[in-house]
Amino acid sequence: MAENPKTSSRKQINFRLSDEDFQKLTASALTMGMTPSAYAKSLAVKSRLVKPKFDHETGVQVNLALRRLGTNLNQLARKANSGDLSPLQAEQLGEIRKAVNDIWRQLS
Repeated sequence: MAENPKTSSRKQINFRLSDEDFQKLTASALTMGMTPSAYAKSLAVKSRLVKPKFDHETGVQVNLALRRLGTNLNQLARKANSGDLSPLQAEQLGEIRKAVNDIWRQLS
């Protein structure tokens, strides 16, 4: 006896709800003329997934770069607040600001 291809690849998801959430789901389902299970399925299937801007490895690299920039900015900010910023450090601060703006553009 051959399996039906439509049913053999079907997956089942089970989840638990608080009494309050179940009541909300049931009320919404009844409003739509559906069972709670059918309503939950329709919500899940119709939901739009947000595609990540970049993969995990790139995210780790961006995080590391931002940490390094933050450390440099803190050091320069201490110097600037004490009125002790050299022309080279002022130039470095400008470069860091540009790098941070570039990163924000990539994330937008």
